[in-house]
Amino acid sequence: MATSAILAPVLNTIEVGFTALVPVSLILFTHQRALNPLYGSYPTSYSLDTVVSVAIFASVVKPFRIEKSWNWLAAALVLSIAPNASHWIAVWTARAKWVVLGPALAHAAVVAPLVFLFTNFVSQSGAPASQHRLLRAAATYFITKSLTQKVLPKVSYLNQVSESQIFLALAGAAFSAFILCLDFHTRPAKTKKKVKEPTPKTSFSPVQIKGAVFIAFTAFWYIVSPQLANPVLPHPLKETFTHPTGRLQIHSSVQSVTGLIVVGETLPPLHGEEDPMHSARYLRADHSLLGGTWMRDRAVALDDEPFVVDAFGTKLGDTVYSTFVLQEAARLVNSTEAGKTGKWNNALAIGLGTGLSATAFIRHGLNTTIVEIDPAVYDAARTWFGLPDPGPGNVFLEDARGWVERRSQKVQAGVEKNLYDIVVHDCFSGGGVPEHIFTTEFWDSLEKTMEKEGVLVVNFAGIINSESSRMVLNTLEQSFKQCRAFHDWMQPLEDDQYNTEFINMVLFCTNSKAPLTFRKPKRSDYLGSHLRKHMFQGLAMREVNLDAVRVQDPEEVKRYILTDDVNPLGKLQKSQGLHHWAVMREVLRDEHWETY
Repeated sequence: MATSAILAPVLNTIEVGFTALVPVSLILFTHQRALNPLYGSYPTSYSLDTVVSVAIFASVVKPFRIEKSWNWLAAALVLSIAPNASHWIAVWTARAKWVVLGPALAHAAVVAPLVFLFTNFVSQSGAPASQHRLLRAAATYFITKSLTQKVLPKVSYLNQVSESQIFLALAGAAFSAFILCLDFHTRPAKTKKKVKEPTPKTSFSPVQIKGAVFIAFTAFWYIVSPQLANPVLPHPLKETFTHPTGRLQIHSSVQSVTGLIVVGETLPPLHGEEDPMHSARYLRADHSLLGGTWMRDRAVALDDEPFVVDAFGTKLGDTVYSTFVLQEAARLVNSTEAGKTGKWNNALAIGLGTGLSATAFIRHGLNTTIVEIDPAVYDAARTWFGLPDPGPGNVFLEDARGWVERRSQKVQAGVEKNLYDIVVHDCFSGGGVPEHIFTTEFWDSLEKTMEKEGVLVVNFAGIINSESSRMVLNTLEQSFKQCRAFHDWMQPLEDDQYNTEFINMVLFCTNSKAPLTFRKPKRSDYLGSHLRKHMFQGLAMREVNLDAVRVQDPEEVKRYILTDDVNPLGKLQKSQGLHHWAVMREVLRDEHWETY
């Protein structure tokens, strides 16, 4: 008896873990992953916690009890429709531009009922006291949130499994649990008189009947479940997919560290249709474009220079986004020792994208090191966007914070002698930036890896006259003596647009004592690119007036310094995430965002 008393709580905890906590965590993880390519991480998460909390609370306070078998059946039915419900609600509401309401509706249709049903296994177990039920509900919320955010993203196997497969595997398990809960014992009918004859026995025992039903269902589910999957492409994609409309192709689609990494291509317009983005190859991470290049007849070289080609020999034209060309203007700096002589030796690219600036530095003869957190992004740049092999020991597929800190320590210890003349820091994605690599601690470590007069290039997208831009600039100027900035628009930026327009601002910072200046470009700087020629020759007209962003009061400026301890950048960037989604939605047609 004592042993049973000790084991009972342990067994109950294990049962709750496998019947509630793990399934709910998988459901939340899978549902978010299903919505991210259509809405991005911030719009998806905007109302998710609220929906989950309400569902858990409703499960705890409901005035009735649901039998375990029927609870399993209801969960199985909802899980069966979850792949298509998550996908199509997101597709239809995204077309309607419901950036906040759309994900909320998807959460209400899929997450709310499933969290409610699986939380029943927690709230209806153990002691019925209300305070215990509330305590178990709170534990459910925090444990599942921790598993969803910190544990499951590190399970690499899940990158090879689609959202449909996860949902339908859980559905199959729930149907199986329902079958196991069924009672197949026969109950003799009540009779008025005693019958002496023995009751005839069935030829099969209840266990055998249950086993037969279970086997039959397993075979049935194996055949039927694939028909319940949503139309999302398999990941990884084994061959190029051409959309039935003939408007686009998907060359690669891989679930990876930072989300779903997709290489797509807009095809030439059919039947006289107008599409300003036709004949462009693009790289996207979930609902954010990391870069793109013009293809086919829109790939035009300057002065008959040779084209950059992808791994298959297909010629690639100019970049679709001029901000990447602006980053290369670091080579035009002529106020530092390296700039005066034109002898740029070492470059570092933190955040790769399509690899345009890294490719340019390599073509100009700079020994270029790449630090990119997502291996799938690096593979895409090498395969589809013409990034040359940077050479042995020059590629690090990891988070930049740890890499920079280790490199800084090696430099200070005298172990590492090579310092960087140019560092390009471009880590914007999905409407925001990784805040931990925008602090004074990070910039101070990075500065130690650079030459004394090295040039740091930072790409930051957002509204120029905003709290987040002000924090980025004032923090940079704590570690570097001076900064200048340029925008990537094709027309001058008016003063009132500093407060309203979402643009790319490229900052150039250095510790050189001489005022930061840029030389006039020459033909060799263009690398056969019309866009480079246009952007470099018009650099002066693109300068951003940083006095509109700087905080002049020495006491006030302290509020705008980002540190590891005080860093509101992530929260501030979230407010721009909704605007970024709307901007991205105007760049490509709906079918491009819906095909991945």
